[in-house]
Amino acid sequence: MLDTFQGFLLFIVFLVPGFIFRTIEGQFAYIDKRLEWGKFALGLLARSTVVYSIAAPWIYQIWSEHTLEPDPLLLGYLIAAVALLLPVPLGFAAGVARQFEWPRRIIEKFGLETFEAHRIPTAWDRVFSKITNSWIVVTFNDETQVYGWYGDESYVSSDPDERDLFISHVVKVSENGEKEFVENTKGVYINARDIRTIEFIDQPSQKSHEHRDE
Repeated sequence: MLDTFQGFLLFIVFLVPGFIFRTIEGQFAYIDKRLEWGKFALGLLARSTVVYSIAAPWIYQIWSEHTLEPDPLLLGYLIAAVALLLPVPLGFAAGVARQFEWPRRIIEKFGLETFEAHRIPTAWDRVFSKITNSWIVVTFNDETQVYGWYGDESYVSSDPDERDLFISHVVKVSENGEKEFVENTKGVYINARDIRTIEFIDQPSQKSHEHRDE
């Protein structure tokens, strides 16, 4: 029973900070959800190591000086704060850095190049992790098309077995190329199996922007 409890405690201490770190990081950058358990756990341990490495000087000082030895409850709160709270700002910083590709830019400053295909396994994940607020044209297998606005209210699946796409605003295009939002629609759901191509278009017209803001 004691060995089971100790194993559970070690699981919390060494994996939970990494899990919190990874979860926060994944809100801002692509995180591969298809990792095998061994690679997944290794990633959590690596992130937990970063958390404890930053807190190590203060932990060592408290331990060596026996500062909180008379107050075990306060010591427990300190450990919980390190394990549960410190990963939040670290995950946020890592996610933002990856979103703006700061590591790649720093590496390129030294004249080196990165091969990002190793980090994001499919073009689907790569494209939709980068593109927001864009006109989108979906061409189906039967050559019909849907024009829309891929904005904050749109959604794309990251599950490799259930690819689908929700476009929040359907758009109609006039003969002179101006785009306007279709009235009285709540978007369109599209299954990836029905898609032949997806095109993203920049430079929206002023008229359509004004219509969207109304």
